[in-house]
Amino acid sequence: MGHLEKALACEPDHMPSLIALSNACLEQQEFAKVSELVEKALAFRQDQGGVHEIKARLLHLQGDLEGAAASIESAIELEPDKPSCFKLASEIAKSRKNVQELQFFLEKLIDLDPLDGESHLELARLLRHPDDFARVKLLLEISGDLLPGDTRPIFDLARHLYAGESSLPDGTLKAQPAPNAAEALLRKMLKIDGKHSEAKMLLAQIKLEDGSDKDALPLLEEAYEDRKTKGHAAIQLGIIWSQKGKAEKAMRYFKEAIKSESSKAMGEFRLGLLYFRQGKSKDAEHYFRKAIPSLKDEEKRIEKAKEIHLEKLDFHGSRKQLQALQEIRRRSGEASLGIYKCNYQNRHQAEASKFLDQALRLYPHFPEANYEKGLLHLESKELDYAIDRFIKSVESDWNYWPSHMELAKAAKSKKEFEKAEMHLKIVLDLDPGNKNASKLLKQMARKDRDTAGSGPA
Repeated sequence: MGHLEKALACEPDHMPSLIALSNACLEQQEFAKVSELVEKALAFRQDQGGVHEIKARLLHLQGDLEGAAASIESAIELEPDKPSCFKLASEIAKSRKNVQELQFFLEKLIDLDPLDGESHLELARLLRHPDDFARVKLLLEISGDLLPGDTRPIFDLARHLYAGESSLPDGTLKAQPAPNAAEALLRKMLKIDGKHSEAKMLLAQIKLEDGSDKDALPLLEEAYEDRKTKGHAAIQLGIIWSQKGKAEKAMRYFKEAIKSESSKAMGEFRLGLLYFRQGKSKDAEHYFRKAIPSLKDEEKRIEKAKEIHLEKLDFHGSRKQLQALQEIRRRSGEASLGIYKCNYQNRHQAEASKFLDQALRLYPHFPEANYEKGLLHLESKELDYAIDRFIKSVESDWNYWPSHMELAKAAKSKKEFEKAEMHLKIVLDLDPGNKNASKLLKQMARKDRDTAGSGPA
């Protein structure tokens, strides 16, 4: 820097030396000196884009985002084809959380510097609407070519293809996942970075959906060893071993999951389900009660994320968070029903029944909770209220045969035999071995024959 200072001592208005010295001081974080040099340069002349660019960078580093935005705008007006100005402008727009400006500056930067792989990647990550599916795919493919050996664009492209969310001409959302293409990309990136645990988690998910838990297990076990993915891998491993009837092994993984903040709620919920299936009501209730506040915390986190998406006018991202929110509320409803069922002998008491009402408040379309509420109405001789609940149950899930069974019984008691027969046939279609439904159908058929036989000759 000494020779630059000497040059300026001889020629104080030498712009190249002023700009070079300012940049050098900026790298050393000598902000006061940079500010002095910039003001001196601007006092000499206002038509140097490089000086305005340095001022914008200085103000950005100092946290004066509005001042930085004004300075970079001046720089761009003077040098409209300079990539570094648009690079800085995009960084400032990102700090200001101005999504529209960020998109504009990144698009302009890509036009000016088509070999900038980072800008292609950042723009791809910014465009989240299904309308942009093809464009995002192209941006990620270009980014991957421009950043060889970088796993980020490969992983993003794998996730993008696996989600497969695009828009039809009428605006309807179309999901057309490409798991084979996603798998090929994930295997490619794992050759570059064999420790990428998130890639292993996604690949395991693809294999699980393909029905191949044999291939998924080793991937999940490897992801379980990484602190970043340990909790979520533990949940998946617990579910697999639970489905295989290995309750103790599943329990061990679920207990590990609750040690991680990101998987705590689901670990507690899954432990509640597992203990309930084992008939251990006290243990099940303990974990269901722990799960409810944990799920509430998760709900607050998702609510906050949803609002952030809305602030950025990212309506698709907000909708995805809303779906996650509905899933969490569904789990909260299931945990509440779990507590009710753990206290089934006392179901008529307010302390127990309030959890059934809570389940329905959290998850109004919960088929099993509506069924249980219908049974309570039946026990109170409130047939019409019971029928309403059973109807809500099958409207939410047509395959929930216990509610069809109760609707058949109710129809029979009201002498609505065609309706009763319809529901009984649905029960047998869904549960072919249901002896009660078969017995009722035979009784009704026998009664029809007897009625026909006793008619006038």
